[in-house]
Amino acid sequence: MCLRYFGITGRRAREEAAITGSWRGLRSIRSKLIATVLIVIALPTLIVLYSYFTTSVSVVEQEVYAANQSLIEQAALTINDKAKRMIQATYLLEADMAQSFGSNTFNWDYGNAEAMGAIFQIQKKMGYLRDILLDNSAFIGLVDAEGSVVTTLYNFNRQATGTIIREPWFKAGMEQKGYPYWERVYRLPVALGYTENAPDKEFMLLSRSFAFESSIRNWGLSVVAIPVSQFYGIPAKGLPDNTQLLVMDTAGALYDIYGKQQYSLTPEQLEDLRKSPSVTRKLSLGKETYLMNAASVPQVGISIVSLQRIGDFSAQLDNSRTKSIALFLLFFGVGIMIVIYILLRLTKPLYALVRSMSRVGSGNFSTKVEVRGKDEIAVLGSHFNKMVAQLEELVHHVAEEQRHKEEAHFQALQAQINPHFLFNTLNSIKLMAMLSGTNRNVSDMITALGKLMEFSMKQNTLFVTLGQELEYLELYMSLQKIRYHDDITVSIQVAEELLDCTVLKFTLQPLVENSIIHGSQLPLHIRIEAECTGPYLLIHIRDNGKGISEETMQVISNQLQQDHVKTSGIGLLNVDRRIKIHFGQACGILLSRPDGGGLQVTVRIPYRKELEG
Repeated sequence: MCLRYFGITGRRAREEAAITGSWRGLRSIRSKLIATVLIVIALPTLIVLYSYFTTSVSVVEQEVYAANQSLIEQAALTINDKAKRMIQATYLLEADMAQSFGSNTFNWDYGNAEAMGAIFQIQKKMGYLRDILLDNSAFIGLVDAEGSVVTTLYNFNRQATGTIIREPWFKAGMEQKGYPYWERVYRLPVALGYTENAPDKEFMLLSRSFAFESSIRNWGLSVVAIPVSQFYGIPAKGLPDNTQLLVMDTAGALYDIYGKQQYSLTPEQLEDLRKSPSVTRKLSLGKETYLMNAASVPQVGISIVSLQRIGDFSAQLDNSRTKSIALFLLFFGVGIMIVIYILLRLTKPLYALVRSMSRVGSGNFSTKVEVRGKDEIAVLGSHFNKMVAQLEELVHHVAEEQRHKEEAHFQALQAQINPHFLFNTLNSIKLMAMLSGTNRNVSDMITALGKLMEFSMKQNTLFVTLGQELEYLELYMSLQKIRYHDDITVSIQVAEELLDCTVLKFTLQPLVENSIIHGSQLPLHIRIEAECTGPYLLIHIRDNGKGISEETMQVISNQLQQDHVKTSGIGLLNVDRRIKIHFGQACGILLSRPDGGGLQVTVRIPYRKELEG
């Protein structure tokens, strides 16, 4: 058996091409794993993310509305508590007034020490009451029916006396007959010395009329006022920066905390608000749409309203959502890339194993798989390496066994040649001895036979030069000429430089003998020529015998092409088999029919001149 290995570069290219071609029709495990990750993990995650962000606007609106509503309701409770304390202050002030003055009016006569002392005493109590129930920015006061005033604002008292009865809240408070009257924005009169730049000049004012039991008429009013900024100050804490804080009256008019009207609800909007106050509400005012929160202040009879523009809210939400999506996609993309990288690393040994298996399939048993780690793939690679090593050793043993069989077969062929030749020659000698009366021919034949036997016994190698093979052939032909009475002639035309070429021993003699036996006519002329064509040496043996038919030549040619045809004897098939064993299937014997008749046998062997054992 002859194993031929090509150059490493050409072999590697063919192996890679074969591997690539075998993978084109496959769905690799790597692509399946990556597709599984993308379909099972990435796609559902992106779908959920898309669904979440498409519904996030309404969800966030509800959350923002709920948060703002909680703040507004807490603010309304705080404002309502302030209103309660203001009302409580009027009752306490009324009790102190009854105790200190009875039904008398105020007397600002500085000559009357007793009257002035009482006034200062009630002012002191007002200050205590203010500090306990309210804060020091508020003021408390009393106004009798003639317009005399006593308050915690000292510069207000005497200047406002006599003119206060013209204030709207005085007349409205007196008409309420003991019920609280609220003036949402009361500005201290500039005529009394309160300039435009004075701090806290706008007040939430409460006036309530009262009468003593001994009086047949209303005695006057109690007044409590807190700066507007303090009264509504708490709701501004915690609300978004772009939120408007407004006050709504029972008619649906919306004012800022300083009394300037901003918007007005339609009757339908107001009715809808009263029917479902807890629903997330979007309110269209003018050209804008707002997210509206409202909570009532029952003590005052107003509602606290916050308005947040949907446009500002959506812009802020979009900005936040864009940042969230970008951050999520960043981490998600990095995570997917890490997972895919891990999958590629995990499947890389499998691909190396497939490439090695393909190389082994193409006849390269020197390939090995790099084994790393102690996982299942590493164990598989280790067993694969052991299998390839055992397979390589087995192939080597098979090749050695085949080579030994071929050598034994050659020895058997050669053992066939020598007895067969000797048998034929002895028969010829016997025949000549019987038919010839002289001893001359017998002696010549025996002499030639001795030289042939000496040549055969001395040449223990498988190969000889073409010159030695032709010398052996001349000795053989000297015997045949005696046998056939010089009716057989041989002409040899071989160039001098080809005589040193290496040929397989006993190649030409069986072919010449085949021409003698199957030429079937005398006289017979055999012509031997040799030529070099590229890497091969061609030796032509041509005779002018009877030849063979086209069908017979085709049958013999087919037999020469078969590797395991059974042969017998030492003719064409055995010589062809010996040549192919040693030089490969590209060499051997070719048959052809010359134009002049007969048969031509061509021996093709490699052109080389070194002898091999």
